[in-house]
Amino acid sequence: MPYNCLVSPKILLVGDARICPQVAYVMAWQDYERVERLTAVNKYASYKIVICDFKRRWRRYLPSRGGGRYFYLDDICRELDQDYSFTERLSLVMIRPKTRGKRLVKRLVSRPFMQVMLNWLRSLVTFRSQFWLKMISPKVMKPSELFLRVLWAKPTNLVCNRLESVCLVEEGGVLWGCCVGMVKIPFGQIADGENDGYNSRWARIIKLSSLNHSYCFCDRKRCLYAQYQATPDPGLKALPTKHMPVMVGVSLDPTCNLHCQSCRKKPLVADSSEQAQMADVVTKLLNAEYFRQAPCVSLAGMGEVFYSPAYQKLLQSDCKFNELLIFSNGTLFDDNQWAKLQGKYQKIGVLISVDAATATTYRKIRGGDFNGLLQNLTKLGLRYAQGEMGYFDLNFVVQRDNFHEMVDFIHLAQRLHAHKVNFTRLNNWGTYTKREYRHKSLIIKGKYLNRELYTLLQNPLFNDPMVNLTAFQPYLANSAKRYGE
Repeated sequence: MPYNCLVSPKILLVGDARICPQVAYVMAWQDYERVERLTAVNKYASYKIVICDFKRRWRRYLPSRGGGRYFYLDDICRELDQDYSFTERLSLVMIRPKTRGKRLVKRLVSRPFMQVMLNWLRSLVTFRSQFWLKMISPKVMKPSELFLRVLWAKPTNLVCNRLESVCLVEEGGVLWGCCVGMVKIPFGQIADGENDGYNSRWARIIKLSSLNHSYCFCDRKRCLYAQYQATPDPGLKALPTKHMPVMVGVSLDPTCNLHCQSCRKKPLVADSSEQAQMADVVTKLLNAEYFRQAPCVSLAGMGEVFYSPAYQKLLQSDCKFNELLIFSNGTLFDDNQWAKLQGKYQKIGVLISVDAATATTYRKIRGGDFNGLLQNLTKLGLRYAQGEMGYFDLNFVVQRDNFHEMVDFIHLAQRLHAHKVNFTRLNNWGTYTKREYRHKSLIIKGKYLNRELYTLLQNPLFNDPMVNLTAFQPYLANSAKRYGE
């Protein structure tokens, strides 16, 4: 089938009012008409007619299918799969294997006989089977299978727009929506030109899971951003064919001057080949329309902004965003670095990860100079108090080695004129064994808090508006029941 026949100035979609806009969104059709049932065929003689269902249900309503005028969901699925490469897709979703088991899976499934096995399984249950689409992992799905899974997914009573409004650039130039830990599959690879990865068909399929309120590719149990509404969305109107993210987060270089025990086991500095790869990603990113037009850009969820050559190249570019958010450890954020940023952006927000209130604990957890950090934080706090910064937040990752300093940390933040104090839970980025992580995280069985931590959080100081305990809210109610309070 000549798939470019679907590219036509006149397109008529026939079918359900909820399905048709979703098909048009994935295929990037801007101008189209829709009818629920095709009756006056002659009226649409010059149109390409797309039946938004499978053939067997519509055959009796249509005339003969001549002249290449009629297309079905089968045809749409074949076009979505025409450029699909299973091996490339698998290497993309497993760009950072953290365990030997994942690397073994990658080697096995990438082999041709495993691809033949998967295709044989598909032939048994057919790619239209809803049972198959619910059971198979999205990481090994074809684009058509992803599309049908979204199309058939039921809307939920959740509301969240981060998947279509936030873009994250990770290691190797892999693009994600929202948070990497909350979404199961990436948008794709960063590229030059119109096929930028962020608005590709694959990316639109993933974003559609948010637009139709199904969130079938999201970890809904762990999501911190979704809000509940009384009833699910009853239907969909016309959807935009192109999104521009409200915020682009760049987190592609692990290079850092510190080696925090919760992040890495040893100092990480990119070698020459890795720096060359990241330089290429940065060049493509600077040429991408969605990056240059982004109202807000954040640097950097991984590594240190003022130590990484890749992040420095972005800061030294001619891009002048309305808002720049900086995630840093603060040890290198001195007057010279501030002078390079001042006056270039309309608003600068800063979040500094500290994780300690004393020099001894800071040296143990992050391995840096606490007194030098305090000098930089004091100057940043004064700049925020004088209105030179949009906000100035301090971050504290709670674990067994530092939770006893949480109260002192709030007092420290108040002296430094901080805007917010964010207490977050400890995550395991592959640096701990399961037993070590359970011991350090202070979260028992993933349900409730350690008794000492729960008792500490009853201090009225944690009710201060500047204190953010969102990460621990899911555990407080269970903890209260467990400890009889």
